[in-house]
Amino acid sequence: MTGGPITVAGVTVEPGERRDLSPSASESYTGDRTTLPLAAINGAEDGPRVFVTAAVHGDELNGIEACRRLLDLLDPADLNGAVIVVPIVNVLGVQIVSRYLPDRRDLNRAFPGSHTGSMAARIARLVTDEVIDGSDLGIDLHTAANHRTNVPQIRVAAGDEVATAHAVTFGAPFVLTAKLRPGSLRAVAHEMGVPVLTFEGGQPLRFDEDAVEVAVRGTLRVMQRIGMIDDAPPPSHDSPMVLAESRWLRADRGGLLELHCGIGDHIDPEQPLWTTTSPLGEERASVSASDEGYVIGATTLPLVQPGQALLHVALPGNRLPAEDDPTEEEDEDPDELDGD
Repeated sequence: MTGGPITVAGVTVEPGERRDLSPSASESYTGDRTTLPLAAINGAEDGPRVFVTAAVHGDELNGIEACRRLLDLLDPADLNGAVIVVPIVNVLGVQIVSRYLPDRRDLNRAFPGSHTGSMAARIARLVTDEVIDGSDLGIDLHTAANHRTNVPQIRVAAGDEVATAHAVTFGAPFVLTAKLRPGSLRAVAHEMGVPVLTFEGGQPLRFDEDAVEVAVRGTLRVMQRIGMIDDAPPPSHDSPMVLAESRWLRADRGGLLELHCGIGDHIDPEQPLWTTTSPLGEERASVSASDEGYVIGATTLPLVQPGQALLHVALPGNRLPAEDDPTEEEDEDPDELDGD
């Protein structure tokens, strides 16, 4: 909870004030400062402190646009509490259009970081100290990884009832409980007692209007739920599907891919999922569903090799009203190529 002035990166932000800051995170090869652009909005009245982060992976752009729209909508005079918005965490990755930092490190495996470690460690330490520490809740915005796309969804730690309740309020089509990845922002925040909602939606290197809109609406809805703002838009989906577990389905044969379903689709047992053919037109494999489920992610590549992950399918849990509190377990992609 906040009350009175707050301090972010050594700068005092008074109640009813917004300050745009650029604390130094590291240096480039030329010695130029690498800064972390962030906005600290301290509301006129007391309330919770929330952070919103995006582009922890440098090719995941939807969250950048969602943060820009949020900043246009948030007025410190009408806010209870404080919001720290970091539209681009992995600044160097965004500059080189890469998921990773220039040294190929994954920033989302470097938390909590170190002031004297690698570039990833230094950026992670700055975010841990100035953004996560002292917050009551976090929302971390992601997309799918390279050559994949995700239906808008929220991922939370298994057993985190506070985060799960907020996730249902968020109003994305799906809620998953997902295991914590060591070194991720979400895992470290969890260890610090800060629940985090990880939003996944769309594909990298694109602005997906639907995913951006779900992210903005959901963030505002959670802020209203915890008393930070008076009004919020209706949910993108009235009754999120809570998913018990998920798995990636992989190609048995290589070739040209024809998917027979799309992200967000409900699938039934024996329903055709995909066909692969040779470049000369010979059918090599036709695969059908073995269980009922929902497609929450998919490849965007039309050419596949054996073993390549094609569809991320989740088994259904319970469809719940907006204020219920589900907790299930989810099996993430073993290749760890999703945004979280």
